[in-house]
Amino acid sequence: MKFRLLTKQDIINIYNIDTKDVIKKMEQGYLIMLGAFDESLVGYIGIYDLYRIDYLYIDEKYRYRGIGSQLVELTKKYVLNDLIVKHHPFFEHLGFAKVDDNDIFHCNCDKTFKSYEQVQNFIASQKSRVYALTHFKNFMNDMVNPQLLLKCVHIGGTNGKGSTTNYLSSVLQMEGYKVATFTSPALVSRLDIMRINDVSIDEQMIIQYANRYMQLWLDYELSMFEIEVFIAIMYFISQHVDYALFEVGLGGELDATNIITPMIAVNTNIGLDHTEYLGDTYEKIAQTKGGIIKDNVPFITGENKVECIHVFQKICEKHHSDLLRLEPIQNIHLDHNHVLYDYKNYHVSLNTSALYQAQNSALALDILLYLRNNGYIHLSDENLLKGLYQATWLGRFETVNEKPLMIIDGAHNKEGMQAFYESAQYYTNIKVIFSALRDKDTHAMIELLLKLTDDVTICEFDHYRAQSAQKLAEDFPVKIEKDWHKAIDKAFYHDGVVFITGSLYFLSQVRPYILSKK
Repeated sequence: MKFRLLTKQDIINIYNIDTKDVIKKMEQGYLIMLGAFDESLVGYIGIYDLYRIDYLYIDEKYRYRGIGSQLVELTKKYVLNDLIVKHHPFFEHLGFAKVDDNDIFHCNCDKTFKSYEQVQNFIASQKSRVYALTHFKNFMNDMVNPQLLLKCVHIGGTNGKGSTTNYLSSVLQMEGYKVATFTSPALVSRLDIMRINDVSIDEQMIIQYANRYMQLWLDYELSMFEIEVFIAIMYFISQHVDYALFEVGLGGELDATNIITPMIAVNTNIGLDHTEYLGDTYEKIAQTKGGIIKDNVPFITGENKVECIHVFQKICEKHHSDLLRLEPIQNIHLDHNHVLYDYKNYHVSLNTSALYQAQNSALALDILLYLRNNGYIHLSDENLLKGLYQATWLGRFETVNEKPLMIIDGAHNKEGMQAFYESAQYYTNIKVIFSALRDKDTHAMIELLLKLTDDVTICEFDHYRAQSAQKLAEDFPVKIEKDWHKAIDKAFYHDGVVFITGSLYFLSQVRPYILSKK
């Protein structure tokens, strides 16, 4: 016997339910239908709003084989708290207790975690696996793949994933949709990796998920990132989001986010980053990042390196997927700290002075046009342009202080630093504060910074992968101040612009410190 989520077409073929009502509730995200199959559909169960069983049916030829019990047990896995059903003797032996006219299954979850800090420590203590998805796939299969309930966009690439995701979210919200985002790393709080309409998941919700599913996570030996992806999926489903945007964490093929099946898959670009995991050539990295391409799912990229495009073409052909490419962007320029450009028939204005955001926003624009043209979304041109303009993304050429002007930018690899340099070069009297992780091409990054200014200070920050200031500095003509707090304090006396750049983990510590001084 096989179990899976029922589709709209499955429901149309069921004769003994109100088809229109069921499909309407499914489309609204309130009703989940699970089916049992023995070649054809032989039974089904419906769970409304993750708390109530509304339908349960087993074909007469298949009754008394435990199929109904299995469907109920699967349904229980989706429930955070209690599960309610109208009273029937069948449910009594399944752990349901009669309360008034209903039977209620009380989810007696462990109360292991009483604080968010305890959950964080537990999740962080799990394996940090990047070499296989087998455990996670088995876990999600046994959960009957709830991720398939979400309408997703999957965004991968070396740089610009978060910005592209943010532009998509801003536009879709402008049109009135409820939009979930899963992005990493977090700049302010780890809670920020899961957001709905820019509001982060709250600590109490994380605690509930941990208490409900901890034992299952341990049984399946899930990694830290797999646990977070699972929480995000279940949270987004429970909140009935219209669309969920998932940013790839690392690579693509073996990343935990690759559990989803999106409407469209995206690659921003290819750079030589995380080479110890992804490969040491553009072709190898493209092969890994192209692992998010799935059967008959279109794939769009802003990359134009010939060797990478060839890799993507081969993967797309294998999966019968269309390969879409970003067209040339015209007339990119700065006007009073706004990036302006022309793309297709649109004149786009962005509320940033980071020129590299032209590429990310144009890619988002192309994705949105694809979704609109293929009937996935309704979107006016007015809201498209408004949403692009109003998008802001913390840590990407973000002004955090006015006097002196302080700008932080998460240029965390060589390609990101090149993009940062192209915008920063228009400023004068520059001071730079920099720190990075030890697995980056920091030599090339510092070379670019020294083209901007001879006032570069190298710091250290608290992270297990952070590089020492001495090793970062090499023999470059730079200053070394291990304590970044002192470097920032001195920078407040600089008569010019101060750029703080490098690792996003570095910026996540620096940013609140600067803002606290306002």
